[in-house]
Amino acid sequence: MTTTILPLTFFAVFALYTGIGWARRYYRRSSKIHPTPPNEKTSSSQIIEPLTPFDWKTTEPEKHRPYKPKYNLTMSIEKTTLSDLLAIDNTYLDRITLRRQIMADHEETVLAANDNVARPAIQEFYVWMVGTYLPNRYPDLFVLTPDRNTTTPNSSANLCLYSKVTHESYPLTLPASTPGIDILRHLGGLIEDDILFLLPSADGDGYALQAFVTCFPNGFDTRKKLGLKLRDIHIPVPGYKEKLERSMDRWFERLEVGTVVRRFNWTIQPHGRLFAPSGNHLYEGDEVKPIEADIDQTYVRTERQLVHRLPHSKAICFSFKTYLYPIRDIKAEGLGETLAQAIDGLQGGNVPGMYYYKRAAVWGVSVKRYLRS
Repeated sequence: MTTTILPLTFFAVFALYTGIGWARRYYRRSSKIHPTPPNEKTSSSQIIEPLTPFDWKTTEPEKHRPYKPKYNLTMSIEKTTLSDLLAIDNTYLDRITLRRQIMADHEETVLAANDNVARPAIQEFYVWMVGTYLPNRYPDLFVLTPDRNTTTPNSSANLCLYSKVTHESYPLTLPASTPGIDILRHLGGLIEDDILFLLPSADGDGYALQAFVTCFPNGFDTRKKLGLKLRDIHIPVPGYKEKLERSMDRWFERLEVGTVVRRFNWTIQPHGRLFAPSGNHLYEGDEVKPIEADIDQTYVRTERQLVHRLPHSKAICFSFKTYLYPIRDIKAEGLGETLAQAIDGLQGGNVPGMYYYKRAAVWGVSVKRYLRS
C-alpha cells in the first residue's frame, strides 16, 4: 500500500456480458457507435476514443511528477474518462512478460478472488476489456478476429481478441466454470495495470477487497488484505482514520456508474524492483537504519491510479500502473531541488508520520544530499 488509497486498479466496465452478442452491442470501431442498451446511462465516458495511429515501440512512458513542497493527505482526485484507463508504451511487452513470471512464481501473493462474491465482477471486467476497450482504444494493437478454435470460425458470434504484440488470442467470453483467479491471470498477462475489485461488505457497512491481480505491489502483501474493508486495509497508513476514512467511505458509496477519477501517488525506493511486497514502508516499532543510497539504483516510484464502478455487478474497480523514474533523470530535468523539498515536505504537511511511513527516515538524507549537490 502506498499513501492515500490502496493501489486499487479501478476499471469501470459495462456489464456481466452473458454472451458475445451482448458484448458486440457495445463494440464500436472507428466512426461506428452502437446504441446504448436500455436502462444504461448514456455518457461520454462510455465512448472509447480510438488512439490511432499508435506505435507502442516508439511511445515513451508518460512522465508524472506529482510531488509537492508539502505533503497533505487528501484524495487528490480529478475526473477523467474510460478512454484514459490504460496507458501503453514501449515497456509494454517487457512488463507483461515480467508479470507472467511473477504470477507463476508468486501466485499466493499477487492473485486471489473470493469467487462467491467477486466472480461476476471479474467476468464483467474481462469481457469488456477484451471485447470493447482494447480493440476500440488501441485498434493498431488489438483486433477482433474469428476464433479458429471454434467449429464455426466464420460466424460473427465466434470472435476472439488477437494481440499483434504477442500474437496470442483471447476468447471474448469464458465458461461459467472458469475460476475467478484464472480470469485474473488472463488479465494480468494482457494488461500492465494491477486491478483490485471492491464490493459491499457482508454487513453492508463499507466496501471490502474481494479480488485482485497485483503483480507490482508497493510494500504490502495484497493477500493479507483480501476480505478486509477499506478502512481496515488502511490501518497502517498514518492519518487515514482521522483525515480520510469517513469521506472515503461516503465517496465510494456514492460513486456513480460512468464517473471515472484519476490520482497519482509517489515514493522513493533505493532499488529497481517492481515486485516489492515488502520493504517499502516503515511500520510502528520498526527500527530506523539510515542508508547511503546507491543513486544508480534509486527511483521515484509513481502510481497512476484510476477508480470507477462496474455497471452491472456494481463493483468498484481500482487500477494502477506503476512507473519507475531513475532519480538521475529527475535531477537532469532540473527538478532536484523540487524533489528534495517534497521529501522534506512529507513531514511538513497534515500527516508528519508520512515521512516515516514512506521510509524517508532511511533513505532521505542520502537522497536529498544527491539532489542538492
